[in-house]
Amino acid sequence: MESVWTLEIDGAVAVLTMDKPPLNLVHHENITEMGEKLAALRENPEVGAIILTGTGPAFIGGADITQFEALDPVTAKFGLSAGQRVLRDMETLEKPVIAAINGFAFGGGCEVALACDIRICSEDARFGQLEINYGVMPGWGGTQRLTKIVGLGRAKDMVLTGRIVEPQEALMMGLVSQVVPATELMEKTKKVARILARKAPIAMALAKEMVNAAAECSIPLGGAFEAAACAITMGTEDCIEGVRSFIDKRQPNFKGR
Repeated sequence: MESVWTLEIDGAVAVLTMDKPPLNLVHHENITEMGEKLAALRENPEVGAIILTGTGPAFIGGADITQFEALDPVTAKFGLSAGQRVLRDMETLEKPVIAAINGFAFGGGCEVALACDIRICSEDARFGQLEINYGVMPGWGGTQRLTKIVGLGRAKDMVLTGRIVEPQEALMMGLVSQVVPATELMEKTKKVARILARKAPIAMALAKEMVNAAAECSIPLGGAFEAAACAITMGTEDCIEGVRSFIDKRQPNFKGR
């Protein structure tokens, strides 16, 4: 199988790019390969943050709907579950993942973006859970993550109408955190990624885990988890380094210990 993903490592920042012209339509084997690439980056101690992006007019254009006719319910269920596992692995990855959304993020592409920690888009980006238009519905966690990110009413609006959302509306609803000119997308995203990559790795991993837990827990239960996680960070060498660097008025040098 020919790879559709390219990997560039720039210092502590890894850039994983889908390159499958013309629209980066994603098949089962492509999302599986993405999971394998992310698993390798998880184990790379030199990488502190990951950027996910696409080439051409699409971030990830979604599934190839011409394949739907060949699927039976059982085959579809196993394929969808496998895709959900990949996105859940990315969502819970100890390192931050930023989506640099350069163009269309439709269907499965929108679902991939939703599983990233931070979403930054260009003025050329467009979003949509278009599945309802083809007689199906989101299957890679779109109904679930979209609701948690933008709220019940807006999620129903997008999922049930299958309409396309433009960048400024995406920003207004909290679907993305920044909208930037297309020519500045990677520069701005790498700037954020470098900031994240300089943080203490243990604190970063636990902070991400606790924010994810907040979507599932009550405040008392989540607060108990948070207190335990915070206590762990206070016992690390990085905590000592963070305090000393603050007192010394210098940049900290975190080691992940």
